[in-house]
Amino acid sequence: MEHTHIVTRFDKDLNEIETLLVEMADKVSEQIKQSAKALQNGDIALAEMVSNGDSAINKLEERIDKKAICLIALRQPMAEDLRSAITTLKVSTSLERMGDYAKTLSYRTRELDDLPTMKPVLRTISEMSDKICMMLNLVMEGYVNRDLKKAAKAREADQEINDKTDALFRELLTYMMENPRNIEACTHLLFISKNLERSGDQITNISEQVHYLITGELLEE
Repeated sequence: MEHTHIVTRFDKDLNEIETLLVEMADKVSEQIKQSAKALQNGDIALAEMVSNGDSAINKLEERIDKKAICLIALRQPMAEDLRSAITTLKVSTSLERMGDYAKTLSYRTRELDDLPTMKPVLRTISEMSDKICMMLNLVMEGYVNRDLKKAAKAREADQEINDKTDALFRELLTYMMENPRNIEACTHLLFISKNLERSGDQITNISEQVHYLITGELLEE
């Protein structure tokens, strides 16, 4: 009877942590969308709001980490239960970093003036942001529902982000060679595209954690 109570309590605590993780992922997704929108529209006020919103994500990470550490220390879970608790820590770290990348994007937006000649680049960045939000939603569904296929699909989609980053690099180099006055703006845009690529990498990390959570095996490249 006591063992059943401990297991039930562990499940309840873990569900609370997973609920916080989903909330954190939703906030990160919104930050990415809003930062891309601020860049595309040159909206400094929105960029500022994104920057200020990062603190809410950091606070959620702190709450999740404290709960997960207490869960491990007090419940002393074994096997799959231990994997579940450890995974929450790693997923929250990846989400926090994605929030940081969105914040950095908002900072760069405030350094950029009007970019009428680079609208194709801004459109590509917007497409990358949308794709990353879709991937994040997919991998979190995989995490919550213990769905390997969805997690794998999110991981595979990262190749498209990598390809777009490479294409943007070549396109921005062309802008810089055409007019040296474009160098500063293009440098900021290169950093932005690189941060979006890193967000895709973090989703890959989460996908790998989902694979470990479900199978108990580390995913080999």
